[in-house]
Amino acid sequence: MSDEYLFVYGTLRQAFALPVHDVMMRHCQFLALGTLRGRLYQVDGYPGVVELPHCRGRVAGELYRIIDKKELFKLLDDYEQCSAKYPEPHEFIRKQADISTYDGVVCQAWVYFYNRAVSGLVRISSGDYVCHMRDLRKIRYNIAR
Repeated sequence: MSDEYLFVYGTLRQAFALPVHDVMMRHCQFLALGTLRGRLYQVDGYPGVVELPHCRGRVAGELYRIIDKKELFKLLDDYEQCSAKYPEPHEFIRKQADISTYDGVVCQAWVYFYNRAVSGLVRISSGDYVCHMRDLRKIRYNIAR
């Protein structure tokens, strides 16, 4: 049986230090930083990535090796509100996509993709939600001074 992977690009990244990340780490192991093809948008207090296989845009995130798939996806499908508990159509859907690590490895990983229209949403042109949030904090800080 071959390994399976998870790619996270938003609030599940280490930099946000959310309790759900700590629980997630019981079921997977960090491997590398990487990117996927697509566009990143600010949805609300969280981002959503839209898969665009032929676009040049890249979305930054973290690649994990899955240790316990059943428990991991039970947790994350609830977190992303795409489990059977939530009405369809779900805001996010989980599917596999090509991930490129910074050392040149390409693999398939599970990703939660935004599953709604993006008109009216702000595009995060850097493709990196951590950098985007750091920049927003700087802007807010400078305005407040």
